[in-house]
Parts: sequence; C-alpha cells; structure tokens
Amino acid sequence: MLVRLTAVFLKPLIVVMCFLSFLSFLSLLACSDNEGSETVTLLLADGEVTPLSLENTQQRWRVVNIWAEWCKPCWQEIPELNQFYAQHKQTDVELLGFNFDEVASDELRRLQSKMSIDFPILNAWPQHWTQPEVMGLPATVIISPNDVIVDVLWGEQTMSSLQQGIDEAREIFALKASDL
Repeated sequence: MLVRLTAVFLKPLIVVMCFLSFLSFLSLLACSDNEGSETVTLLLADGEVTPLSLENTQQRWRVVNIWAEWCKPCWQEIPELNQFYAQHKQTDVELLGFNFDEVASDELRRLQSKMSIDFPILNAWPQHWTQPEVMGLPATVIISPNDVIVDVLWGEQTMSSLQQGIDEAREIFALKASDL
C-alpha cells in the first residue's frame, strides 16, 4: 500500500519538477547576454573607465587605431589622432584605440598618460568584431556601422589620410549595399 501511495504522489512531483526545470531554463535564456549587447570598457583620457555598449554604436563608423609603446610611428601619429578625435566627437565617426600588446588596465592607464592619448582606448577587442591580422604597426581599422571591417590603413596616419580612408570606406560600403 505504501509503495502504491508513493507512486501516486511521485508521478505528479516529477511532472512539477520537470516543469520548474523548464521554466528555469527559459529564464536563463531570457537573462543571457545577446551578441548585440556585448559591452567592453573604454579607458578615457582622464583615466576614467566607462562601458562602451556596442549596441549603441550601430549607426557609427569606428576607426580603431592599433598601437604599441615600443612603436615610434605610433607615438608620432598621436597628435593627429587626438586632433581627429576632437573634430569627430559629435559625428558618426568614433575613434578608439587598442593596445597591440593587450596590457592590463593599470598599465594601459599609465601608457595613455605617458603617450598623451586623448581618445578612448578599448581594454579588449570586442568579440563580435573580426580582429585583423596585424602585419605592422601602427594599423588603423575602419569598421562600418554594421560591424564589418571595410579597410585597414597601415603605417602612420594624418588627419587627411584618416578622412580619405573613411571617405573611401563609405564609398565601398555604399557600393556593396547597392549590390544587395
């Protein structure tokens, strides 16, 4: 008799447990990060660390300068990059930096100050951006609003070469879009 009662109560209990497990699974899916909402942090010129929501940059062109402390041309182009950043802050072009050696945040903060970098620096390369194979430094990556690398500019950049690179990238992007 006890075995029969246990079986009668056990069956509904198993059904309830399965249902609760299924609900837990659904809640985990709802809470998981979507690829579009990935957030990396930026180190600002004043040393402040702030999140960069890639979801909020979908309508912007990104120009990502890859640099290193030991790279002399990287040092030489910083004044031009700072000027470019100042002129494009309120436009659809966003300049970001990325350290080739991928140093820790404290070291990155020290380098940003030492090298007088005024533009934000990524602390890590965003996972959903393709990271180009860097064949020399400095390298400047132009990324379209839909997160596609359109061009990589090699060597030291100037204000005019950056603007020319963006203008050409926009043309390429428009041509590809019109082919679709």
